[in-house]
Amino acid sequence: MIARLWGTIHDWEEESVILRVRDIGYRVHLSPYSHQILRSRPDPGEITVWIQHFWNEHLEAPILVGFLGPDEQTLFNQLRKVPGLGPLSALRLLALPVGEFLGLIRDNDAARLKSLKGVGEKTARKILAELRGSLDKMEDLFPPSLQTNPTPLSPDETATSTTIAQTVKDVLIRQFGHPPAEAQRLVMEALRRNPALTKTEDLFQEVYRVGPE
Repeated sequence: MIARLWGTIHDWEEESVILRVRDIGYRVHLSPYSHQILRSRPDPGEITVWIQHFWNEHLEAPILVGFLGPDEQTLFNQLRKVPGLGPLSALRLLALPVGEFLGLIRDNDAARLKSLKGVGEKTARKILAELRGSLDKMEDLFPPSLQTNPTPLSPDETATSTTIAQTVKDVLIRQFGHPPAEAQRLVMEALRRNPALTKTEDLFQEVYRVGPE
């Protein structure tokens, strides 16, 4: 059973990528959010993908579902418990960062859920009922930084924060070799700990004050 793949993206598809691992090309289905993160990079380089394999009589062929980090994989498995959601339907719901999606569930925000592709009133109710009922258990599965919503920033603060965050993420990926999802997590957690940061070097210090787990 495939658990994780390390490789480079050979081809882009609408909801998946062809991941080249040595001389083999694997079609790996990604969430909209992970797909967007990778497409935003001019050259993603070698990436690490957590893998789940699905195959049953209702599928035309086996499918590989991939995640850029274990947090997204954990949320995916929670969504798979919602009645009527197949693996690809659950994956398509992950169009937001994990922390935002958890906040949406915590706030019982059916309206925003329905803004996601393929989610109607009935499906939104099912998702909220299933995941809100397991929020206590989910708190043991996710790090504290993903369990609380950050304090909203003003437009000027948001612009500054976005600029330095992007700079630091790029350096973490290109120079320090962090996978994109891990770099995103490190930067976001640093900004949640200290949202007043306005300099790139200060954000670096905050990232490595705690460092990767």
